[in-house]
Amino acid sequence: MTHPPHAPPSTDLSLEEYKALRALQRAVDDLLEESLRERENLTQSFRRCFPPILALTGARAVALTTRDEDLRVQTWCEGDWGEDFPGPLLEGPSGVRRLGEATLVTQPLDVAGDRVGSFGLLFTGDHASPEASARVLRLLDTIAEQLDTVLCMVHTASEKHQLIIQCNAHLANPVFEVGMDQAVLTLAQRVRLPTFLLLYRDAVRAQVLHYRMYRHGHLEFESGEQPSPDLEKALRQHGHRLLAAEVSALRQLLPGRTTEAVLISGAATSEPLGKIAVSCDEGFSAYAMDLIRVLASTLSQRLLDYNRERIHLSQFFPNAIIDALLQDPNYAQHLRAQDQEVGILFADINGFTRICEHGFDSPRSIARFVDEWSARAVDCIWEHGGVFDKMVGDCVIGLFGPPFFKSSRVERSQAAVRAACDIQALTAALGAREEVMALCERVKLPGLGVAVGVNLANANCGLFGPNRQYTAFSSGMNQAARLQSLAGFRETLVMASAREALVGSREPFVQRLRFGALAETPVKNVAQPLRHYRLEPLTP
Repeated sequence: MTHPPHAPPSTDLSLEEYKALRALQRAVDDLLEESLRERENLTQSFRRCFPPILALTGARAVALTTRDEDLRVQTWCEGDWGEDFPGPLLEGPSGVRRLGEATLVTQPLDVAGDRVGSFGLLFTGDHASPEASARVLRLLDTIAEQLDTVLCMVHTASEKHQLIIQCNAHLANPVFEVGMDQAVLTLAQRVRLPTFLLLYRDAVRAQVLHYRMYRHGHLEFESGEQPSPDLEKALRQHGHRLLAAEVSALRQLLPGRTTEAVLISGAATSEPLGKIAVSCDEGFSAYAMDLIRVLASTLSQRLLDYNRERIHLSQFFPNAIIDALLQDPNYAQHLRAQDQEVGILFADINGFTRICEHGFDSPRSIARFVDEWSARAVDCIWEHGGVFDKMVGDCVIGLFGPPFFKSSRVERSQAAVRAACDIQALTAALGAREEVMALCERVKLPGLGVAVGVNLANANCGLFGPNRQYTAFSSGMNQAARLQSLAGFRETLVMASAREALVGSREPFVQRLRFGALAETPVKNVAQPLRHYRLEPLTP
């Protein structure tokens, strides 16, 4: 607490004044302790303390300006201030000054060296003489010293609360990395934070760890475009063991005294989501550690939500698309239902019913076979920028164009046909394996093949249903499904709309493609016959 330069040393006090100041000190201290026990706010505390202060000091009025629990500047007062509001009066020069027929004595308040307000008493009559000034200043200083403890607690708690709210608001940013950067910078502006490291799991690729490392609140290294050689080496050596609470390899990388906190998902048996490590040469205060622990708790929940979203999106999109989506604060707009022209692919294993009934000895064997083929088929769709819509039995469905719809109709048709060719190739390669060849012989099939239908048509694309699945609806989807059912062994049929779009392609791959004659095939429940071409197998 700042002491006024005007007050004489305590040796100048008379015994009577010394006893009066001690009584005042005890009274104010008792009042404030009672207020703390009752967990009163500042308004209630000052309402309790101000009347006894006026009675004990003989002052006409009392006022205090400081920040309230929401850290907003406010003035509390009691007594007769006449027509003057005391707030501006307390902002003037500290010390003793005449105010009309009265004398105002004021003193600045500080907490931990920072000015947080002003305190003042108004006395009737003239108290400006040196002796009277010293007396009223000692009264003021005695009260201010007792207020210091309360204000320190309130301001520390309020600042901590406000800081936590700010960090939580930053972490709520839809772009996780941006929110994380803002939260760490906000924390570093309030407490000394030379080094802050966040290490966390990839929600989709179990073997991958990401990190963001900050120096005094500013991003220094991150696992994407600004890698740290030391951290990369530690990841190669220790991998996911770095996340364990008992592993301290990170401390060897960070200067000074290091504290670590493991981020958990909330389930007792689950593996940790990640870890934060903070370091400082002098260590951290209890205030700083409390903030870091709260941030770690909030960060655990934010990572859990972030991972949940990534896992959900990974059902449909490859990692590159997920990264691009989650870097856009308004990424939900790309996932809402919208009518667009899209490339459509349906791919179904030839004779799969016969294979299931006669080729496998158990449902588990069927599931393993379908899992392997479908995973590789989806990779073909993703490799060419497509979206995995769904599986219906053993039929894989892909869309080309979503979620950003930046490609042209030519590029969408081209991507769908290239994916179809790759799926044909991978299926043939899978059929060349000895065990698969034996299976095909048992069920009297010429080999493992796939029937593919490709279309270019308008569809309503987006997240639908209670599980928010990314899919599309249109007659064009139905046409592609019917077209695929018409395709024979290792055959790809392409609707006329997609074939005509390919005419405008300059890609060497597309120019190598050869198509059969235009065919028109009536199908059930479709008004117009399907107009399509047979894609000839590619020659090596």
